Amino acid sequence: GSGKGTQAEMLAKATLWKKISTGDLFRAEIAAGTKLGKAAAKYLKSGKLVPDKVTVSLVEHSLKQKAPGFIFDGFPRNKKQLNELLLIFKKILKKYDQVYALEVAVSDKEVKQRLSQRRMCACGKVYHLVYNPPINAGVCDICGSKLFIRNDDKPKVIAHRLHVYHQAGEPILDYFIKQGKLIKIDGEQKKKKIHD
Repeated sequence: GSGKGTQAEMLAKATLWKKISTGDLFRAEIAAGTKLGKAAAKYLKSGKLVPDKVTVSLVEHSLKQKAPGFIFDGFPRNKKQLNELLLIFKKILKKYDQVYALEVAVSDKEVKQRLSQRRMCACGKVYHLVYNPPINAGVCDICGSKLFIRNDDKPKVIAHRLHVYHQAGEPILDYFIKQGKLIKIDGEQKKKKIHD
């Protein structure tokens, strides 16, 4: 709900780097009906994170695709995933390659407000009732299907996700702060200002 997905998309377009979003990777597996997708769906419905081993293997596979650079959207989510990612980087990065973390900082109150207004279509299109509403209420502009609230955007699940984020995510930020590689951006500004 911080807008990190939108910003990652905009940054990928501006740089021609590949965006790697674990959410997108899981949704693709779910849509394809794979064994991994079915397992991931059970975790996501309850607001739990998909096991690290599965998540990291999907990310590692994505990194094998050719691109001038990569932008991670919502990954790593915990210290174990960070450590696994650092091991992957040791194998694939060149000496001159740079790695930075960008934090799109948003208050918990703002996150709750934003996510409660988010709607999704089965075709993958995401809307926000305030910032990016569909032309016709409740209906996708692209395919005409009925919009729905994702399970992970329901109030109880949002509260749980925020708790998990603070518990597991803050040590990751601390790591990048200690490395002098964290760029913190106020996520409660206009979308273009955040991007700039």
